[in-house]
Amino acid sequence: LPLGRRRLSFLAPKFKVTLKTPEGDLEFDCPEDQYILDAAEEEGHDLPYSCRSGSCSTCAGKTISGTVDNSEQESLDDDQVGKGFILTCTSYPKSDVVIE
Repeated sequence: LPLGRRRLSFLAPKFKVTLKTPEGDLEFDCPEDQYILDAAEEEGHDLPYSCRSGSCSTCAGKTISGTVDNSEQESLDDDQVGKGFILTCTSYPKSDVVIE
């Protein structure tokens, strides 16, 4: 990870993230201070993304259960956010979470 994205994740609480994909469920632990996309990549999962800054929606998913901090994203409107959509490149888990 670039130094700007690297954090002291080994000190942060970790949550279980489950991504429901067409190929099956992916499960991994993600520190609460690490983007979900970054944690998935560290575990060897190849997920779609483009901008890595929350300004497109290539990495969008929908939260089925649990909570995330999605406040850094810039491309989803209030209606989409209200329906549970998130961007994995700028979302942090705040509990165990299931995303499809």
